[in-house]
Amino acid sequence: MTLKEIAQRAGVSTATVSYVINNSGHISEETRKKVQDIIRQTGYRTNKLAGSLRKNRTGLIGILVEDITVWHTPYIIDGINRLADEKNCYTILSNLQMVRKIDNSFDKLTGFQKDIDKAVQTLLGLQVDGIIYIGMHDRLMDNVLRKAGKPVVYCYCYTADGEASSVRYDNEKAEYRITRNVIDRGHRRIALIGGYVTSEPARLRRKGFLKALQEAGITLPENWDECGEYDFQKGKAAAIRILTGKDGGSKKDLLPVQERPTAMVAMNDEMALGVYNAAAELGLRIPEDLSVTGFDDAEFTQQLIPPLMTAQRPLHKMGYSALSLLLERIEDESEQVTNIIYPCKIIEGGSVCDLRTGDGAAEDDRSPDEHDD
Repeated sequence: MTLKEIAQRAGVSTATVSYVINNSGHISEETRKKVQDIIRQTGYRTNKLAGSLRKNRTGLIGILVEDITVWHTPYIIDGINRLADEKNCYTILSNLQMVRKIDNSFDKLTGFQKDIDKAVQTLLGLQVDGIIYIGMHDRLMDNVLRKAGKPVVYCYCYTADGEASSVRYDNEKAEYRITRNVIDRGHRRIALIGGYVTSEPARLRRKGFLKALQEAGITLPENWDECGEYDFQKGKAAAIRILTGKDGGSKKDLLPVQERPTAMVAMNDEMALGVYNAAAELGLRIPEDLSVTGFDDAEFTQQLIPPLMTAQRPLHKMGYSALSLLLERIEDESEQVTNIIYPCKIIEGGSVCDLRTGDGAAEDDRSPDEHDD
């Protein structure tokens, strides 16, 4: 069945059929429905690729991910695909599998530039109109897609000024707001369990944490400043060291109440879970004896008892915006660079006790707080 044959059956011009297929032009609803019914009955399929090639575009978008197994990546891809459906374009995924290659040694990425270049060339060979690069860790990228030759947008990472557009989230402000929340509930003895010392998100989250403490006139004791490397077991071990003053211990080894913190701010949810586990082993109740916060809003956090106070990253929105930026670049062929940094949403949970009243935090209704944009 050809376009002309469909037009003859419907008693309309081939241009009208084309308008219906491409959802364009000013056509009556009756005519549109008539043509659509014939298309369904005949099983007609448009050759979008051929039509797009005539316009030097394919409607194909390349998604190059550092690693599909990093849990935030599928949420970002889902956001990309949501807009792709709306815009009637298609995505092709290439997975670099960087976790098994470099783990958390992000400085080693340059050693795999050939792998990246090969993946880019494969996507270009499939005639993609542009590429979205999704990092497995939020950080500065240095000219990684230098051979793309097509519009590029980075998501969950960014490049030096002027190289390419990017979409990220605000680590510093989110950790600041979480820490302010803890302070505003009367806590002044607050410990920190941080991420990798080489991690940019850890550096930014630490900056936000310390800013909140400084504004409140609170000092962070050196022995309450631990590194948990974003890991459950290491987060648990760090919590035990802070609470007992040693690498291992039991309830009898707990430091006196006045010598241990009333709250622990963990830089991710995995380490916060480690704090929960340490508290249980040491006979401490959360939040009555020890308040805890996390970061990332992992799926398990609201199944904890009590639910965890954490920061929810706008992953779907980041993916949606990344494709929106890329389509703008493709459409107007502009060289303009746009860098978007979204705020995070604070999930209240119930893991922070209000020392002003002696009550635990209210149950989380998961509504945005007044500072969310």
